[in-house]
This record gives sequence, C-alpha cells and structure tokens, in this order.
Amino acid sequence: MAVRKHVLVFAYLAAVVPALLMAVAQPVWSVIDEAQHFDFIVQLGHGVYPTGDETLISADTLQVMRSTGVFRAFYLPGTYPLPDLSDISPPPPSMSARANAAWMLRHMWQLSHESVQTPGYYLSMVPLWWAADKLGGPWAAIYALRVANALILAALAPMAIVVARALAPARPEVAVVAAVFAILLPGLDLNGTRVSNDALAAAIGGVIVLLAVRWAGGWTWRRAALMGVILGLGLMVKLTLGGLIPALVLSAVWPAATSRLTNLVRVALSGAIAVLCLSPWFFLNLQKYGGVMPGVHSGRLSDALPGPLTPAFIPLDVAVFHLTYWTGEPWGALPLAGVMVVLGGLIALMAIAGVVSVLRSRALPVPHGPLAIAVVALAGLIAVSLLLPATVGFEFEGPGRYAYPALPAAATLCAIGVVVVLNSAFARRALVGVYAVLSAAMLVGGAAGLPAPQDAGARTPPALAKTVDVSASGQLEGVTITVDRVALDKDAKATWFEVSVTNLGADEAEWTVPPAVSDGEVGATGQYLKSTQLPGDIDPGQTLKGWLYVPLDPSQLHAGRTLQLTFRDVATDGYRTVGDIIITIPVDGQLSV
Repeated sequence: MAVRKHVLVFAYLAAVVPALLMAVAQPVWSVIDEAQHFDFIVQLGHGVYPTGDETLISADTLQVMRSTGVFRAFYLPGTYPLPDLSDISPPPPSMSARANAAWMLRHMWQLSHESVQTPGYYLSMVPLWWAADKLGGPWAAIYALRVANALILAALAPMAIVVARALAPARPEVAVVAAVFAILLPGLDLNGTRVSNDALAAAIGGVIVLLAVRWAGGWTWRRAALMGVILGLGLMVKLTLGGLIPALVLSAVWPAATSRLTNLVRVALSGAIAVLCLSPWFFLNLQKYGGVMPGVHSGRLSDALPGPLTPAFIPLDVAVFHLTYWTGEPWGALPLAGVMVVLGGLIALMAIAGVVSVLRSRALPVPHGPLAIAVVALAGLIAVSLLLPATVGFEFEGPGRYAYPALPAAATLCAIGVVVVLNSAFARRALVGVYAVLSAAMLVGGAAGLPAPQDAGARTPPALAKTVDVSASGQLEGVTITVDRVALDKDAKATWFEVSVTNLGADEAEWTVPPAVSDGEVGATGQYLKSTQLPGDIDPGQTLKGWLYVPLDPSQLHAGRTLQLTFRDVATDGYRTVGDIIITIPVDGQLSV
C-alpha cells in the first residue's frame, strides 16, 4: 500500500513540473480570455459582482493589457488595430444583431464578460489574488493564480493511475502508460495553467470520474449525497461538467445487489443536491438578469452572427476538438503541434480499437462496468464540446479543453488501446517514449518562445514590386475608402493596396482595416500585421493613408476579371449604421504579372 501511495505522489510531482513550466513561461495574457477570467476575480475582490455585457474591466486588468498589447481574445498582438484607450464605454443600446457582432469583435475586451459563468472558481481565488496583489501588484497576482492552477491541474495524473488500476488491475503497464499520457499533455498544460476556471473544473471532474468508476454497482445513500455535493461544486465552477451526468447514472444503475430503481433514486438525490448547490447562482441571476440563467445577456457576448448548420461544419468541429485537445489553444501556440496531432490521432484510434477488442474478445481482463463508465464519461464531455456550438448558432468550434475533466478516463482508455493494439513490449515502449519526448519538446520549446512570432516585414511594398496607379472607391454614410495604387509583389506572392480613408461624417467611424479580396475564382483576406498600422477608428474630418497587405498571388490575376475589395462592417453613427464598403477594380494588362 505504501508503494502504491508513493507512486501517486511521484506522479503528482512529475505532473507539476510541466504545469509549472507553462504557468510561468507562457505569455501574459493568454489570448484565450485570460484577461477577463482574471478580471472577474479582481471585480469580486473589490466587492463588485459584474454584469457580463455591461461592467467594464477594472483598472488592474487594463494596466496589464496596456503592457502586453493583448486585447482581443484569440487574436495575437499586432494582428489588429490597437484600440483607443481614451474611448472605453459599455456597448451602445439597441444595436442590430450585425452591429452587436461587429462591436463585440472590436470592443468585447472592455467588458468583464466571463462573469456570466458560474462563480465558484473566481470566488475561491479571491483570497489568493488579494494577498498576491498586496505584495506585488497585478503581475504578481496573475502568476500566483497561474501557479495555483498548475498545482491543482497536476492532481489529474494520480487520478489517471487510480482509474487505470480500477480498469486493468492485472496489467500494471496500463497504469504506467496512462500516467505518461496524463503527466505530459501539452494542450492541458498550456490551457489549464492560464488564469481561468478550467484547472479547477478539470480536477473536480477528475474526482467525479474516479468515484463513478470505483463505485460502479456499489452506490449507497451516503455516496449519493457525497457525489451530489461534488457535482454541485463542480457545476458551480463550470457548467460543462454536466456532460459527466450520464456516466453517473450508468455507475449508479450498473447491476448490483440493490435494485436499479433504488439506485436511480440515489442518483436523482445526487442531482437534487447539485441543483441545490447551484441555487445561489440562480437567485443571483434572477436579480441581475431577470432569469435563472444570464440568457440574452450571455448571448449578446458574441463577435459573430449565428448561422445554420452546414455539412462542412461537422468535420471542422471534430478537427478543431482533436487539434486543441492534444496541443491547446490557440492552434500553433506550441512548436511541433502538427506532429503531435498526427501522433495523437494514432493514439486515439488505438484507444477505440482497444476498447472494441476488450468488449468483444476480452483481450484484457477489464471489468466491463468501470470500462463502460469511463467511455461514457469521456464521450459525454466530447459531446458537450462538439454540440455546444449549436446553442449559439455555430459561431465557434468545440475546443478540446472541455474534455480535460475526463482526462483520467481518456488517459486510461488510450493506455488500454496501446497495450491491446501493440503486442510487442518494445513497440509499446517506443510509442510511449516518442510521445513523451515530443510532448517535452513542445513544452520546453514553447517555454523558450517557439515558434517565433511571425515577421511583420517592412509593412510597405518592396522596391521591386510592380506598382500600378488606379482610382476606385466606395463609401458608406460619409466614410469613403479609395484605392490609389496596387503593388504586385510576385516574390512574396502578395498584392498590396494603397488606400485613403476619409470620414466626412459628424461622428467617429470604425472599420475593418485589412479587406477581403476576391476576383470570383481566387481570394484572400488581408493581414494587418504586415500592413501599415492604420487605426481602426476614424475621427470626423480625419483622413488615413497606408498600404494594406493581402496574400493574393499576382500570378493568379488574369485580365478580364474584376477584383473586389470588401471592407466588412464599417460602423457609423454610434453603430446605428453598419455595412460593407465594396470597391471593384477591373483587372487589365497592367494588373497581371
């Protein structure tokens, strides 16, 4: 028993190392809404419970934003215009859906919008924030919260070993492989150690999975009450843990001496206790939002328009989940991410094959009850991630981090797959060794600043580019955009557009600086990073002038076609008018290379 406990302690300590590495080394802010998660804690620490679509971020959060240049979620610094920090205000009232999406894209960073989530994590971190902030200010508080998340996150590794021992007690190598998959998961360490509720949700979810597996067919009233409290606390941290409920039901009704009806009542008791734990949040929402959920206030926090389900969305949703589960968000933040995606896909396929083989042929002595519960727990959270976009009109794809609470199950199922599919011990060791080395290289490389940031270049066309004078323009409510010249940069396979933007209206206007360009057959979207750094807002009477870079290969432009430049969501009159400015340029002999 002492040896088994020492193994769990060792696994925890081993998992702490990569987690702490990412907690300390990844840039502030993480563009996955870290600023707004931090701000929710700060607001609570100042005695304010923010309203998601109204309350402005605190001075502490804004101070760090100024230092880092990170404002928009999911957009790296330099890839969008810096906001006007002298003009920070709540969103205009009564905007259209399109105007709201455009405003949120440009200004949602101003709002403490993570406050629409359940507050369990944020309330629990207020004392740590207060102490660290007193000692060293906002930066010290950020790193203290990150370190706390790393220490919490590392608990998933020993949980994975316990679940592996429950599923394959006669095959200790399953526990070893599961430990490796849990200790070294680059996406988990990257996304779980930023300031957010993901780490605590993952740890509580891991406890729920572990208990559900161990209690299969053995629920008692006391266990049901305890599970209700744990589930309720978990839901107060992150509502997506509701995806574990089917696994709890299966664990309770798995054949046992007690009747299934009795066990169904027991799991219903767990649910009732969980709802009771959520009741303070429901009452708070009634007061702040007029309903038990944030409702339309939460729906307003979207920078995209809802749309229908299309056939292309389904494989994209699955692909994004897979990519981000193994490598984290944003995609490409860690080096060698593409290699890990391929290896992770192979391991996932082995997991599926291994589970099917165990169920069909008893390839491993695995108890079917705990195995089924582990599968349902993981499937439930995958379903939550993949189906959640449907609740907001498919405005985003499901991230893999929503499945991290089922990591003890996921790591064990992957380990079972490796052990079943690879009969050779050498092959198993080789695969696990490659995975461990690759994961470590990704984490160390990420800590060292790899991959290197994209080079912005000179932000003007090179001298050798062919430059053509043109005269084409479009306008919307006093805002006129004119294309004065086009530069064809065949070496960089890019096309540059020199524009003049004038606002003759009475109010400030805002525009999307890089256009989308198409000739009907080929198209590309401009890159702000490589363009003249024009502001996104234009004062009345102001004129802006600069070059816009578009990765459109000039060799693909042919005479007889028409280039169409679309500057999307130009906003005037305080967002009462939002529309596109479209400029057409005929392609003649001069505009072809």
